[in-house]
Amino acid sequence: MSNGSQNNPTPSSMTRLGRVSGGRVSGGWLPGWLGCCLLGGAVAFGACALEDDLSDELPAGGETDPPAVGGGTGEGGGTGFDPDENPCQGTPGELICHENAALTCDANGAVAMQDNCGDEVCVPDVGCVLCLDGQFSCYGNQARACNTTTDPIQWDVLDTCDPTQAMGCNPTNGTCEQLQPIGNGPENPTGSYYQYARFVKGGVFQGGCDVDSWGDYLYVNHGEWYEDGSVLDVYQVELMDSDGDGKLEPNQHPDNPDKPGAIEERVLTFVGSHSVPSLGMVHHSEIFAQEDRIYFLNAPANPGTIYQYVFANQQTTAVVTAPGIEFAQLGFDDANDTWYASTEAARMVYSFHGPTGEWVAEFAYPNMAGSHMDGMEVITDPNTDTSYVYVSDMTSDYLGQYKREPNGTWTQENLFEYVGDGDHVEGMGFGALGHFWITSGNELYEVGGGELQKYVPDGGMPR
Repeated sequence: MSNGSQNNPTPSSMTRLGRVSGGRVSGGWLPGWLGCCLLGGAVAFGACALEDDLSDELPAGGETDPPAVGGGTGEGGGTGFDPDENPCQGTPGELICHENAALTCDANGAVAMQDNCGDEVCVPDVGCVLCLDGQFSCYGNQARACNTTTDPIQWDVLDTCDPTQAMGCNPTNGTCEQLQPIGNGPENPTGSYYQYARFVKGGVFQGGCDVDSWGDYLYVNHGEWYEDGSVLDVYQVELMDSDGDGKLEPNQHPDNPDKPGAIEERVLTFVGSHSVPSLGMVHHSEIFAQEDRIYFLNAPANPGTIYQYVFANQQTTAVVTAPGIEFAQLGFDDANDTWYASTEAARMVYSFHGPTGEWVAEFAYPNMAGSHMDGMEVITDPNTDTSYVYVSDMTSDYLGQYKREPNGTWTQENLFEYVGDGDHVEGMGFGALGHFWITSGNELYEVGGGELQKYVPDGGMPR
């Protein structure tokens, strides 16, 4: 292995406290393929011979189920009620609605029966019904209207939207519409973030694009531009207590009012490489990392398809096959079990709808002064459990933050900006140190902190 660092202090001022990963200090989270390296709680890298191709060093078994391949968010979904409260008090013998659950009250004003309506609608004195007169919805690419004249009530399909033509379903009126950019451009930022580590090709960083993170590990598609990648490089990031105050402070930055101070040193270690055939064209594909596998787009060879590569058995299989759109970015909403992908030129974000097996056009965003789109991540806010889609242009210094509203429409929550000297964006991931990691081919750099940090897991992934 080889390693390098950023902001090198003198050895006498440096104290090793262990790494920050997965929300805890020291020990941290290790990918499944590093299980053989745990010796009495210490990490013995030499025992695993991870200098070169990692494929021969992988333990058997240890696989976990992959993420679900779609489904999206539902409408409603009652969560029951606190047993200490009594929603039926004052309504004996009635059928009432409480948090989208139909409750039958007994003669004494207590709950006798409960029916959670889920994706349906609760109507007082009626109970759970499929939909209401005048209500519209989207189901995959279908624009629908509620038909209450039939028995039973049903959804009628009004139109089918074509995602290849950037047509999306409007859930408020049941029509297919050409998606228009949502939110502020670079002239109206709402928050800030900062640049931290920067590693340049020729040192520890071997070069490459298409990056993601799990725990304190970074995975990079390493290869020549415009060629199909087949080498997945693995790095480990360690945070040092370089200011000697006995604390690990990944968000500390001279310009960060929430955590002022000198940037603490990052040490990057090259762990080794996996051989992954058809990893996708370098700078035109993307990676999503889990503990025991990666998911990737073999773009542009197989548009609309998501593959997984499992470290333990070294097998590559397709998990989503819905051809038709050439994607270059990939993300997964773990809160709603939904894949997201996006296109470069159109600045368009799509989701995969599992029940219909189709990609669905979700939203477009405005030009962020960056030539074209080249970064996307989906991260759940640990404070609110809200899933946000983050988007970036190739040469811009902005991150747009978007969320799906309860009615199915999209809004821009924030537009974050930073000032730094990082190279352009050819891959973007999130995880190590609770920050975003960006690759340009020749550089690997880290951004985060500021107002942006309030919406992401402070210790990074696991997701």
